[in-house]
Amino acid sequence: MNKKLNSLFKIGLLTIAFFSVIGLNCCKAGFLGDMSKAIADFQNQGKNSTENVNITNVVGELVSVGQALTFIGTGVLVGVTAFMGIKFLTSGPQEQAKIKEQLLGLLVAGFVIFGAYFIWKAIIDIVSII
Repeated sequence: MNKKLNSLFKIGLLTIAFFSVIGLNCCKAGFLGDMSKAIADFQNQGKNSTENVNITNVVGELVSVGQALTFIGTGVLVGVTAFMGIKFLTSGPQEQAKIKEQLLGLLVAGFVIFGAYFIWKAIIDIVSII
């Protein structure tokens, strides 16, 4: 039984890793290489002249950073949820009670991640209007 659980856990982790890579390719924030190039371009623009800095470009880059951080947080949240779900299904009643208590922390983490994103998005929207 333990070998089956171990192999099931490995398959689950591989599946999560696979879909995370696919999601990273489809993510609007782009790859880190693209972001580092954009940062370098932004820094060079600032070195050349402070008058040519466009606030729209800055806001666009900040939105990309917020999306990337939200994507990473969501991936971790999905992974932990899957792990806790498997652990819940394979444990006894006393262990299940402990896991239910831990699920409250997982729920709070989800609210923090998505709440931070919505606050971030609201601030970016307000700044872009100004």
